[in-house]
Amino acid sequence: MIELKEYQQTAVSNLLKQIRPLFGSVGSASCVFKAPTGSGKTIMMAEFLQRLASEELPGKYVFIWTSLYDLHSQSKAKLASYLHDSRYNLLILDEIGQDALDENSIIFVNWHSLTSTRQNGESSQREWSNAFVREREDGRSIVDVLERTRDAGREIILIVDEAHRNYLTENSQRFVAEVFKPKLTIEVSATPLLRVEAEDVINKKAGFVSVPFDEVAKSGLIKQETIINQSIGHYVDLASSADSIVLEAALAKRTELAELYKKSNIAINPLLLVQLPSESEKTSTLDKSVREEVENLLSGHGITYESGNLAVWLADDKQNLALIEKNQSEVDVLIFKEAVAVGWDCPRAQILVMLRAIRSMTFEIQTVGRILRMPEAKHYDEPILNKAYVYTNIANIAVSNKPEDLDFFKNKFSHLKNSISKIQLPSVYLHRQDYGDLTASFSGILVKCLNERFGISQTDMVNQAYDKADVELELYAEELKTPLLADVVFHNLDEIQDEIGSLDLERIQADVSDANIQKEFDYILKAWCLPYAPVRSFSKLKTAIYKWFSYIGYDQAKWHEAQRVIACSSKNQTVFDEVIKTAKLRYEKVKPAEIAERKTTTNYIFVLPEVDTFGENYELLPNKHYALDECYLRKDRSEPEKYLEKALEDSNKVEWWYKNGESQQQYFAIPYKTTDEETKLVKIASFYPDYVVKYNDGSLGIYDTKSGRTVTELSTHDKSNALQEYIKLQNADGKFVKGGILNKRPDGLYVYTEASYDPNLKKWTRFNVAQNL
Repeated sequence: MIELKEYQQTAVSNLLKQIRPLFGSVGSASCVFKAPTGSGKTIMMAEFLQRLASEELPGKYVFIWTSLYDLHSQSKAKLASYLHDSRYNLLILDEIGQDALDENSIIFVNWHSLTSTRQNGESSQREWSNAFVREREDGRSIVDVLERTRDAGREIILIVDEAHRNYLTENSQRFVAEVFKPKLTIEVSATPLLRVEAEDVINKKAGFVSVPFDEVAKSGLIKQETIINQSIGHYVDLASSADSIVLEAALAKRTELAELYKKSNIAINPLLLVQLPSESEKTSTLDKSVREEVENLLSGHGITYESGNLAVWLADDKQNLALIEKNQSEVDVLIFKEAVAVGWDCPRAQILVMLRAIRSMTFEIQTVGRILRMPEAKHYDEPILNKAYVYTNIANIAVSNKPEDLDFFKNKFSHLKNSISKIQLPSVYLHRQDYGDLTASFSGILVKCLNERFGISQTDMVNQAYDKADVELELYAEELKTPLLADVVFHNLDEIQDEIGSLDLERIQADVSDANIQKEFDYILKAWCLPYAPVRSFSKLKTAIYKWFSYIGYDQAKWHEAQRVIACSSKNQTVFDEVIKTAKLRYEKVKPAEIAERKTTTNYIFVLPEVDTFGENYELLPNKHYALDECYLRKDRSEPEKYLEKALEDSNKVEWWYKNGESQQQYFAIPYKTTDEETKLVKIASFYPDYVVKYNDGSLGIYDTKSGRTVTELSTHDKSNALQEYIKLQNADGKFVKGGILNKRPDGLYVYTEASYDPNLKKWTRFNVAQNL
């Protein structure tokens, strides 16, 4: 089973919360699930279906999963591996062997093929052309099967994958209304089309769940950013046309990446994708001309079909595609069309060449989705390997106005000035280490605590251990039933509260079904996980409990009996609750050391970047002292930042200043300890100070601006203390470093430089760049 990332678990939980009320809505309902390209939409939907199977739904349902082109087969294969032990039955159209679909059937269909029409020669009307839609002799067209399915009391849940492509076309909407008639439609897309009104969400007629792009990027699943036409000017004199310039630059980048992977001992051969220009599915005359030019240029580099390092994927020509998705495939370059780009998974693809006949194009994350995924679902220590690269022959680039796209696509470049003096600062890149969950070591701690509670030793035989546990636990079948009232008669229900306490009520002991016990058992364990994240901790706790039960004779075949021991006895629950609390206290003492032993940090020396890249959220400003030749700063930066930047530019004491980035290894970071507000656990985080300043006297300044309530936040205390400790260590090592937290007031900037942070602004010092403070 694939272990989902934290943001994926959260998204699935939110999706369930949004959808539960929709089953009870009158008429049809819809829910939009917006998730960025590369975020694992199919896996999240698989987990959603897995969890939905354990819900007590108000009716019986079948599912129709629609995808573009042949991606329905790919989706079926992914879900089959994830849901192999579930109650779902996964089918494609030609596998339907009954007159109506059984409950929990999932039918995967090709949306494009299913909704195509043709002209009826006799009536001149448009009719459905798919053989599984038209009337059939065996009575098993999708139209007839779904009609009988609804007649049998089973409603349709429609899952529309990548709906942004053609879901709202006239044919598609007609097919949904005439054939599917869904009770619930779930649109899954990075760029959804369905509109969800707030009023409909409040009235439980619609739902909306959005996965933040930043969370996906931080998880390591996708590249951190995309760079467009990097260093393309170096190839102007080496090529004879715009297309060849683009290709030469892209090939050089592929070679550079391949060498870096090899140097880093990472077994990946980066793939370069070349997309032909026309937007039609068929290969046009223009495509053929461009393809020939591309193949000739590649041949000059030894990249040919015959050598096995060139592949093509077109409707009428497919070569060298076997195992192309594998990380070590020998294919270096793939020539393809748009139809292949949608939904195709090849995480080693990292460079995209887009050859276009048009003069401009809008870049969206969806457009370059094929090169966003990380080949091993994690980021590497070498920052260049965590980026995607696009090379295109268009004259103008327009980036879509979506906030995530404005940040993601980098088409502005700035280079380090030759005249400035260089610096070196020790820095730490923090890989994510603590998810606020119980880790594997908790299992051994809990087992030990349980054995201590019941006096069980390692030398005890199974029957001896059982007898010791039985002293305090209820283990017999007769003790594990649920009491039910029997034969109770009330004449006046209005007076039941007055009578109930005086009646001698008869009770019977009833067995509880295994299904209900499973649900109760899972619910109890999730509650016991708190304050640790239940989604990630549940499996660790369950494993520990099963392991301990094996000591007293409950092997895997008897796990359902172990569940009954906990689910059907409040006495047993009290005992286990007490022991688990004890185990958590012991675990809290060892977890920090356990986390510290992981490879969670990369120590490196921060130097000013030779080149930095920026997206559309940045503006170009005039500069005298900025460290790079072009000063690009975020358009939405704060007023205190702007005030400080002007002061640095106006000062004759400043040699250069640099606006630091964040969340990537190439930028300057200081580790600090902080307390998670949700779990109350201490963890290590990364602090990226806003500014690094080099003064003319050789000293360095490190500053971070705060305003409003951020001055008093707990994280600011921790960051300030960490910064002052860092400055102290650097100065002890012979450097001349100063700095602190800055706050803007009406009369100027103030700085806090003491070892222990105090948010009382009266204790801060006036900051004056001219005086080099």
